[in-house]
Amino acid sequence: MNFSVSLVAPLELQTPCLVLPVWSEDALPAAATAYDEKLGGLLAEIVASDGFSAGVGETRVVYASGENAPRLVLLGLGKRDNFSLDRFRKALVKAARAVRAIKKSSFALALPSVDTAGLEPLVQSAAEAIELGLMQFNDFKRGEHFEIEAVTLLLDASADADAAQTAIERAGVLCRANARARALVNQPSNIKTPASIAAAAVEVATETGLRIEVWDEQKIQDEKMGALWGVGMGSDHPPRFIVMEYMPPGTENDAPVALVGKGMSFDTGGYSIKTSGGMEEMKDDMAGAAVVIAAMSALKDLNVKKRVLGVVASAENMISGNAQRPGDIVTARDGTTIEVLNTDAEGRLILADALTWTSEQKPELIVDFATLTGAIGVALGQEGAGLFSNDDGLSRNLEEAGLETGEKLWRFPLWEEYDDYMKGSASDLKNISAADRRAGSIAAAIFLRHFVPKNTPWAHLDIAAVSHVRDSRLLTERGATGFGVRLILDFLST
Repeated sequence: MNFSVSLVAPLELQTPCLVLPVWSEDALPAAATAYDEKLGGLLAEIVASDGFSAGVGETRVVYASGENAPRLVLLGLGKRDNFSLDRFRKALVKAARAVRAIKKSSFALALPSVDTAGLEPLVQSAAEAIELGLMQFNDFKRGEHFEIEAVTLLLDASADADAAQTAIERAGVLCRANARARALVNQPSNIKTPASIAAAAVEVATETGLRIEVWDEQKIQDEKMGALWGVGMGSDHPPRFIVMEYMPPGTENDAPVALVGKGMSFDTGGYSIKTSGGMEEMKDDMAGAAVVIAAMSALKDLNVKKRVLGVVASAENMISGNAQRPGDIVTARDGTTIEVLNTDAEGRLILADALTWTSEQKPELIVDFATLTGAIGVALGQEGAGLFSNDDGLSRNLEEAGLETGEKLWRFPLWEEYDDYMKGSASDLKNISAADRRAGSIAAAIFLRHFVPKNTPWAHLDIAAVSHVRDSRLLTERGATGFGVRLILDFLST
């Protein structure tokens, strides 16, 4: 989608459709007032008498035949005092979809005047909301699909157009990264394997000049990654371990920030097989890997000044004569023995080896992304991801990035009382808690924490409930959301 900025007055701009934001308790803003006068008070009448309350995201299409904008969309922003970039994005998604519904291939948006938000955050949020909110996965659908091709953002005549254009360009980088993650997750698992996930990482590295290393199944075994190998050994598509490195000049001797992603290309549950309902969505069990690969693709364009490691453990959890059985005991890279009581708790196993290897690199901090537990959706629904961490400062920074981007996080406790949940009887650890219906997401995080040194700041983001949606959400149509990409890039950019 092509975005541009213009200082032309809304009344003078020729466009197929003009979106006019309206506050719920104020008089019509200047742009809407100009059109209202031209239309003989029609807009004011709609607000006063036709049930348009200007709630956040409320829209009303107005026909203005013969005007420079023959279609107007009134867009409610709610109360001015309650304005936030998150609510603004939510409203703009509704407006963009309203424009698409009336089949206009381009439109203009009169940006509102907001004292609490600077020009660049406002422009960036607008571009992100429109681009991401209209994104659809139609790769396997035949026929034509209507798309909006161009958007003009109308600024006040005194605004800094160059600064606004810079914000648009930044939004473009973030949206392309998010789209890359969505595309990886949406890809069906008959063509998505650990090898193809590795190929996607190689493609990113080639495009952006990153260092990359991919370990095959033999190297994985040679490197004593018994937990990763145990999960993937039953599939005809063997596991892969992927390391990407971004190292801008001057950071060669810096401890890296490490991003770790769970990359299950498909998860049947193994012999602890999943029920049929919902198994088709297990193509999204590599969403954590997609976040890492997509985020790595944007670091150069965002001019991130930090050295960053992107680490992905990828496997396919299948049933065969070679597959892992309940009751098996595997040995992780650090020597920890793990009794596999449930083969469907496989993500924590592949992350055990990934976190161990990553910790050996002496990183400044580690953030892992994983579709780890269904329990997190019971706790939070689809409104945010679970955050588990051993470091208060890291947690605060991630939470702030989540609020900034609208990808919300909620921190859960890791109290010492939970430590016993994952202790094994026949081994050092077990991969599920005996009380497996209690604190399931916390127990999984306790398991992961075992593989990170206590003095290494670490955060685990359980994105299982937010990586994929069945119905349209804030910035996502049905399918993959790319949740976490914009969040972590905001975190790395500060």
